[in-house]
Amino acid sequence: MKLIFSELKNASIDLFPTQREQRMVLGIISIAVFISISELLLAHFFSLLILPNNPRETKELFLLGSLFLMLFTTLRLVNFMKEHFRLNTFEKSLDQNVGANRASNSWKWATAMEWTSLLTMVGRLIFICALLFFFSPVFALCNLIVGVCVFQSLSYRFRKQFDSQREFRNKQLSKYPVSNSEKVRTRIIAGEIGALISSVGLIFLLGVLLFLYANGNINAARAFVLFIAIRMTGQIYSGFSSGLMRFARARVLSE
Repeated sequence: MKLIFSELKNASIDLFPTQREQRMVLGIISIAVFISISELLLAHFFSLLILPNNPRETKELFLLGSLFLMLFTTLRLVNFMKEHFRLNTFEKSLDQNVGANRASNSWKWATAMEWTSLLTMVGRLIFICALLFFFSPVFALCNLIVGVCVFQSLSYRFRKQFDSQREFRNKQLSKYPVSNSEKVRTRIIAGEIGALISSVGLIFLLGVLLFLYANGNINAARAFVLFIAIRMTGQIYSGFSSGLMRFARARVLSE
């Protein structure tokens, strides 16, 4: 786990050397995390909309439904603006630090894109883990344990992928390059293995969720939100695993 955060920290210094650039990028990541948390809260709002404690009148349901659609649309627009601002920030920062090697500069762009995506997913995971304590402390504790185990396994896969990418790079420089199919296969399989390992933890969390609901520890609305949280967490783990492997490749090739 230490290797992952160490490499992310080193990449931030290499890509965005000034504090102003780092603050701008962290602002983009914060917006992305805010959008993710808002989506989870919006899912809770939707669960209360379709699973109310008391029957709702048609007029009230129409007003709440309209509010839900407006909030959902706003989040989509904010997400689009965030991506546009991210590209502009990268263009200003990376073009100022451009080097003579065009290939290396291209991989720096790839590294920056993967770096922000990875940090965004880390931020989303942290806030989701914290928010789950509001819905169910027992479930949140189980989720925290699963998260630590998943990150430990991903850190191991990340280290192995770094070694593989450096080996590919050295062979390319020594005029004995590895085939493209082997490079792609190594990276993709490594990412899928990480995603598969995280799926084991998600299955465990689904079992915990069913157990808590069956025992009456959580109601249907909260169970629905926790199910959405598990799905979001699974997508984050899967994307994080694949993104780590792409980050390792881009990091090595941008050196």
